[in-house]
Amino acid sequence: MVEDTTHPTVMICDDDDVFLSFCSRILKKAGFHVITAANGDDAIEHINTGTPIRLALIDLLMPVRSGWEVIEHMKKNPATREVPIIAITGLAPSPEDLKRVKGKCNAVVHKGADFNLEEFSGLIEELTKGEN
Repeated sequence: MVEDTTHPTVMICDDDDVFLSFCSRILKKAGFHVITAANGDDAIEHINTGTPIRLALIDLLMPVRSGWEVIEHMKKNPATREVPIIAITGLAPSPEDLKRVKGKCNAVVHKGADFNLEEFSGLIEELTKGEN
């Protein structure tokens, strides 16, 4: 499948409906096509359709299938192996988890009181190279 370079696709996978909707609005306003998944199974279904994804935002802790499993699936899939990933978490990761995230993801975003919209937007722009 060919990527829409006018509106590149960003996948957001999070079981928090409020955060999912918030991120979706921000990304759509920035000119991205957004696909959403409420759990890891939904995300893997989207990945398996072959839709080119420019960036993935993945919550690490979700029911059904964890974000870690989605990340592993992406890294094993030749079509998504190089897609930048932002890990999303509401918890402070343990040192082991932080090391694991740094090995597989491009960045970590904490949702909650310390969420910074300006930093988040800058990170999105950096990871998508401003090509939208």
